[in-house]
Amino acid sequence: MNAKYIWIRSMICVSASIAASTLLLAGFPSSATADNYDLSQDSYLDIPIQETGIVDVVLDGDTFRFIEEGATDSVTVRLLGVNTPEIRGFNNANRDKDMCGGPEATRLLTSWLPPGTKVQLRSLDEASFKDERIQRYAFAWNPQTNQYDIDLQVVIAQSGLAMWFTVENESALSYKYRVMIAQVQLKKIGLWSPDLCGPLEQPEAKLSVNVNWDAQGNDSTNINGEYAIIRNVGDSNVDVTGWVLRDTGVSDWFRFPPGSTLTPNDFRVVHMGVGTNGTPNPRDLYWGSEVALFRNTDINSFLGDGAYLLDQNTAVRSYYEYPCVLDCSDPMKGVLRITKVNATSTAKKMSRRTNQEYITIKNTGRSTVLLDGYHLRRDVSTYPFLPDTSIRPYQSLTVRIGKGQPTDSTQYWGRDSTLLRDSGDSVALMSNRNVTISAKKWGKQY
Repeated sequence: MNAKYIWIRSMICVSASIAASTLLLAGFPSSATADNYDLSQDSYLDIPIQETGIVDVVLDGDTFRFIEEGATDSVTVRLLGVNTPEIRGFNNANRDKDMCGGPEATRLLTSWLPPGTKVQLRSLDEASFKDERIQRYAFAWNPQTNQYDIDLQVVIAQSGLAMWFTVENESALSYKYRVMIAQVQLKKIGLWSPDLCGPLEQPEAKLSVNVNWDAQGNDSTNINGEYAIIRNVGDSNVDVTGWVLRDTGVSDWFRFPPGSTLTPNDFRVVHMGVGTNGTPNPRDLYWGSEVALFRNTDINSFLGDGAYLLDQNTAVRSYYEYPCVLDCSDPMKGVLRITKVNATSTAKKMSRRTNQEYITIKNTGRSTVLLDGYHLRRDVSTYPFLPDTSIRPYQSLTVRIGKGQPTDSTQYWGRDSTLLRDSGDSVALMSNRNVTISAKKWGKQY
C-alpha cells in the first residue's frame, strides 16, 4: 500500500474525532462562541458536493485549476480553511519574491495533486467566490477506499505551512482546521519553526502581538477601534522597520515605518483605520484600511481571525489568533478579580448617571499585571483597556460606564447611556485569549 495513503487515512480518522477530544482535553474559552456552538455536527459529509472533476494544474499552496466533469475549460479553486504563503507570479502583485514557506506549500500541494488527479469539491454555498476564484473544500480520490476522502485541507494544515482561514458563510470545518494548525504551532512545525527560511533576522527579538478585534460600537464605523499592540517582551532593542503586520487574508498589509525601534517593554499600537502616525499618542500607527479587518466571533458558527508579525524575510516572528482552542488556561484567573459592580444610578443628568455605574477589578497577586488585549464584556458590549494599562500588586482599577479623563486608577467606557441593569445582569473580565478570568452576576435571574 502506498505510504502516502496509509498516512492520510490515519489522519482522516484522527481529524474526524479531534474536535470532540480537544474540546474535552483543553477546555474551551468561556465566550459567546464556545458556549453555544455545537462542534459535534461538523463533518465534511454534511457539506454539499458542488463539483467533481480533475486537477489541471496547481498554482500555489492553496489554489489550483480544476476541470469539471463534462467541461473543457478550467476554473480556479481557492481552498477554504487554510491560507498558505504566496509565491511570485500568482496573486502576489505587491511582492517581488516568494514569501517564506510559499514554495514549500506549493510543492506539497503539487505532490498531492498532479495534473489529472480526481477531485471532489464541496461548499455550503455554491456561489462562494473570491478574487475570480471559487472557494471550496477539496477532497482527492483515494484508491484504497474508492472514495473522495483525502482531505487536502488536513494535509496542508498538518504540514505547518498554512495559517487559519475562515469565511463567514463557509465555517463548517473551521474548528477542525483551527485545532490542527494550533497543534503544529505548539510543535513549531513549518511556518512556526524559527529556521524554516534560514537564519533569522535579529534572532534575539522577542515580541508579543495582542489584538482588540471587537471595536466598541459598530466595527464598520469605528475602524480605528480595531487595533494590534506589538510589544518588545525581550531584553534587547528590536528594529521592526520594514516588518509586516498582516491578518489571515493577503489583500492588505501594514509595514512598519522607518525608525520603528522598540526598546525592552516598548510597544506600538497599530490601528486598522486611517490616521496620522504619532497622533494622538506617540506610539499610535495606522494601517490605512477603509474597512474593518478583523472578523468577530459568532454564536452560530466558528469564526475568528489572526494577526501575524513577519520580518523583512516574511518569516513569522509572532502571532495572535482567536478564539483560543488549545491550552486556554490563563495564569491571571484567580489573580485578577472583579470585586465590585455598581449598577444603580440615580442622578437626573444622564452624564452623571452613566458614571455612577462602574466595575472594579483588583490585582490580588504579588506582581504587576499588564492588560494588553484584556477587556470587559457585558453581553455584546465590550471595553478594551487602554494600551499599556497595568495594575500594581493589591491595587484596583475602576471602569466607569460614562465619559471622563482616565487616570492610573480610573478608566471610562465612553458611553452616552447607562449599561448595567440594576434588576439583574452580569459582566466578565476576558483575557487576551478571550477566556473568562473573572465574572460577576447579580439580581433575581441569577
